[in-house]
Amino acid sequence: REPLRGEFPKKRDSVQRWELLKGRMERTRRAGGTGRSAACYADWEIMLQYCFPRLDINVSKGVGHLLKSPFSVHPKTGRVSVPLDLQRLDQFDPFTVPTIRYLDAASDDGEQEEGGETEPKRRARDYKRTSLAPYVRVFEQFVEEMERARRGELLRRSGES
Repeated sequence: REPLRGEFPKKRDSVQRWELLKGRMERTRRAGGTGRSAACYADWEIMLQYCFPRLDINVSKGVGHLLKSPFSVHPKTGRVSVPLDLQRLDQFDPFTVPTIRYLDAASDDGEQEEGGETEPKRRARDYKRTSLAPYVRVFEQFVEEMERARRGELLRRSGES
C-alpha cells in the first residue's frame, strides 16, 4: 500500500493510476504474494465495489426477481428480462429490450398475416418475428454449451469408474 501511495500522485490521471494498480497486482499474483496465504486481488475487489451494478436488498432476496428469471416481465416497466451476449455487452442498451406491449402487438400482427397455419405450430414460432429472437438465440446457445459441458462431464466420470 505504501509504495502505491508514493507513486499515485506522480500519475496524471485515473487511467494511469489504474494501470499502475493493475500492474502491481498482476506482479504480486505472479510472484505468489508477499508471504500472505492468499493471492492479492485488490484490483478485482475495486472493480466489484465501484464498477459493477449495485442491487438493492429487495432485488437480492426475492427468488422470483428478474435477475434470476430470463424472459420474465418487469411489473412496472413491462420490459422483458433478457439474457446477455457477453461478447456484445458493450452494445447492450437496457432501454431497447422488448416490452410486453410490443410483443403482444407483434403477436397480433402475426395472427393476421398467417391465416391457414394451425395455432400450436404458429405460436411456437411467433417470437422469431419479434425483437425477442436474438435473445432467445443467446439463451439457446447458452443451454447448448451447458449440455455439451454436462455430456463431457458424464463421459469423463464414466471413464473413471
